[in-house]
Amino acid sequence: MKLQNVWAGLGKALAGTLLLFCCMMLTGCVDYQLGVNLDSPHQGSITQTIHIANDANPTARALLKQIQQQTRSVQGRYQVVSKQDVSVTIPFHTVKELESKFNRFFVVEDSNSALPKIISNLNVTQGNALLFERDRLAFDIDLSALGINGTEGLVDPSQLFNLGLTVNGAAWELKAGQKNHIETAVWMPMPLGFGALAIVAVVAAGIVVRNRSVAN
Repeated sequence: MKLQNVWAGLGKALAGTLLLFCCMMLTGCVDYQLGVNLDSPHQGSITQTIHIANDANPTARALLKQIQQQTRSVQGRYQVVSKQDVSVTIPFHTVKELESKFNRFFVVEDSNSALPKIISNLNVTQGNALLFERDRLAFDIDLSALGINGTEGLVDPSQLFNLGLTVNGAAWELKAGQKNHIETAVWMPMPLGFGALAIVAVVAAGIVVRNRSVAN
């Protein structure tokens, strides 16, 4: 029984080491930066920059092909910057469209794909405060599939994957092999609100000028 446990432990360690070796051969390191830019209540974009060191590996090419397909599914733009670098831009015009496109992008329909399954969800809560719009963004990004099982003490997944999220310049590190939960709020001026305020100010100024003219 003890011998079986030893062999089981050795098998687990060997499998983990082989997986580690494959990851090293695949990339050396994957750099993936995800960004959400809200320029105004009616304009913004989801951006992604991906760098894969070993672009010749079939798995790396499959990953880039999947990203390209997912980008097209949400009417985004996929640009090849170099053999190892690509960029993705997905425009949106409302925060609800942001939520919809973000969540659709990370849903992979191919159940036979051998690539790691990344489970991601964005929930946006919108509110108004006088002349400003407040959007609360809650990200749940499950990167457990990027964990390296059986290699505890040998490697940290962060050594293989450099992952990050930015929202209007604020940045967070995404940890591979873990579930990541990030919440943030973005305040944006409402053009219609400021336009209405300007109209009220002009009308009020006109009334004051008229009253002064009548008084004189």
